[in-house]
Amino acid sequence: MAAVRNAIVAGAGIGGLTTAIALRRAGIDTVVLERRSTPDRLLTGGGFMLWHNALLALRELKLDEPVAEAGVEIVHHEFRSDRNRRLARWDVASEAERHGAPALGLRRSALNTVLMEAAGDCVRLGTRCAGFTQDGDGVTVRLDDGAELRADVLIGADGVRSTVRDDLRKGHDLPLRYAGYTAWQAITRLPGEDVVPTGTFFNLWGRGGLRFLYMRLNEDEVYWDAITADSAGASFDMLAKSRREVMMEAYRDWPDPVPGIIASTTEEAILPIGIFDRPPDRCGGWGRGRVVLVGDAAHPMTLNLSQGAGQAIEDAVGLVRMLSEHDDVPAAVAAYEELRHERVAGMVQTAWTIGAMGHWRSRPVCAGRDLFMRAFFDRVGRKQSYQQMMDVRF
Repeated sequence: MAAVRNAIVAGAGIGGLTTAIALRRAGIDTVVLERRSTPDRLLTGGGFMLWHNALLALRELKLDEPVAEAGVEIVHHEFRSDRNRRLARWDVASEAERHGAPALGLRRSALNTVLMEAAGDCVRLGTRCAGFTQDGDGVTVRLDDGAELRADVLIGADGVRSTVRDDLRKGHDLPLRYAGYTAWQAITRLPGEDVVPTGTFFNLWGRGGLRFLYMRLNEDEVYWDAITADSAGASFDMLAKSRREVMMEAYRDWPDPVPGIIASTTEEAILPIGIFDRPPDRCGGWGRGRVVLVGDAAHPMTLNLSQGAGQAIEDAVGLVRMLSEHDDVPAAVAAYEELRHERVAGMVQTAWTIGAMGHWRSRPVCAGRDLFMRAFFDRVGRKQSYQQMMDVRF
């Protein structure tokens, strides 16, 4: 018989909400603690890719269809150079048919809306986990107002700077690792299939840390993500330029529609995010006793595989399955980490390596990279990427 009757989840992001939904559908009373005080703060953010593996995990919770309805199916992933030369074009639609689930482009807020509705009334807004103690019978969670809650298990889903992780691994943790670049994310109103066609995720590679990704979210909106080395961020911080000015200057010589996409974007829509991960720890360290981590709290990764959300969703499904199958919480926590650690560690390292390739500045080296992508990425790169992505473990 499962040992968990009730659970506390710290954090109402993608990983936390998916975990709460899985717990409740397993018959486990659940409370989600979210430090933000209003629902609208949970429903903001840019866009992102959700790959086939994430949809398969969501299917375990009967959420794949409502999430698919909230997004647009990606049928091609096209890699191009900053000289507008096609480097590779992956047929994502055929992979969707092969694996039985689509890949989607969608607003982060659209996914959060679906998850919030499915989670129901278990989310407590304006409530933060300030610390915990545990014993053989359960976990006592201390809130920032001094109150306490008690449960059989505490799940830290409170992001890359997790309070739960800080307490769990105090004095024994690897530091966050700055990737050396910033992602400038935005959604802009830009109608016109001739400008950005629906169903293609464009991934443009330049030199000196510059990359640019974009896709259509619906008939009116385009999501974009500009990746810049620290020099562009320094221009923003030190010279008091606007975000939009920094982007226009960095990409002024790039091919259409990149300059036009940036020009159509309002200043307030552009959000710069410094990119961090945490090197995989051979010992894991995602859980101890009755406390366990999921998503970015467990394994923050750079954005280069578009797998941060997908791996958090897989975590949620895998953890709740282990909690449901074991009659001892510490054993379930250990089984979850054994199930997930190798897969996620590989994702973290691959994403870091891809990001390092984007830092190359030498024109001959970047030309060699582009030649390699043209020669091998349609076959070898796609095959290896899908092998890693679809080795699902939940």
